[in-house]
Amino acid sequence: MSRLTRRTLLCGISLSAGVGALSVAGRESRLFASDSGDEGVAFDPATDGFGFDNYSTPPVAPDPTAFVSESALQEALTASWETTLGDRLSLPASATPEGQIRTVAERLYANANRLFGTKGYCYGMAAAAQWYFEEPSARPVDRESTSEIEHVDDPLEDRSSSPVRDDIERFHRGQFTDLESWIRRRVLLWPERIDYRSQVDDIREAIDKFGSAGLTISGENVLEAHYVLCYDYVENENDVTFAVYDPNDAADEYEGRSDSRIVGIDTTSDEPLLGSYEGTYDRFLFDRTDRAVSTRVRADQDR
Repeated sequence: MSRLTRRTLLCGISLSAGVGALSVAGRESRLFASDSGDEGVAFDPATDGFGFDNYSTPPVAPDPTAFVSESALQEALTASWETTLGDRLSLPASATPEGQIRTVAERLYANANRLFGTKGYCYGMAAAAQWYFEEPSARPVDRESTSEIEHVDDPLEDRSSSPVRDDIERFHRGQFTDLESWIRRRVLLWPERIDYRSQVDDIREAIDKFGSAGLTISGENVLEAHYVLCYDYVENENDVTFAVYDPNDAADEYEGRSDSRIVGIDTTSDEPLLGSYEGTYDRFLFDRTDRAVSTRVRADQDR
């Protein structure tokens, strides 16, 4: 399957005017060049997205300790407590460091217990698709592209294993026991504190460097947030818009479509633009920590 070397989906779209017909006029094109020197190759959801939709968790969610033990979590917290974490949390000053760390670990496990049972693996699917795009050899099944992985339990002919599902769920659950991720995402509770203009610069930088950038989109109930991958952008006079791969849509839904899912920012007001997500979500957050979490999960898988 041939790859796109120059994006064509976003030609001149202005979210502030609504998503409408594409127009080549006025578009500032972006050409992605990877760090590996494979110039022009960009994440293309029709090729690099999964060939199946986001799926539900099993009826009985696994216990978080199946993925990280409480002792291992406390050891990790202890290692970074004095240098990065201790002064960023609201905990009783009278508590000992050991007690504070134990309290934080208990909170993380409580959150993980609650979220392991939620519907959908958007974060895990996005992170795995991003990994397979950046490192095609990481695909655990013999397929020419990620879009040719058409079932989460592929290879279906081998019922003894489900390596794609394992990767997705390992990524998805990795976020829930990462303290830095939780700290950074707390700002979603106060969307007026989100600096969207700064985020736009960070998202563009990540897309230019890696070919995609993970993004959390949320409404007032942040426990029902969603996760997508930005893969291209357009700068217009009054807005900056990002095309996104949404794991809720299978790869074939991106073939030739002219109404790509989009998020962005109105640069005249610095307000977020949610396109077709409006009414369900009203804020978004780009968090550099996501790549650090993903890198750790990738390293664990390689061992």
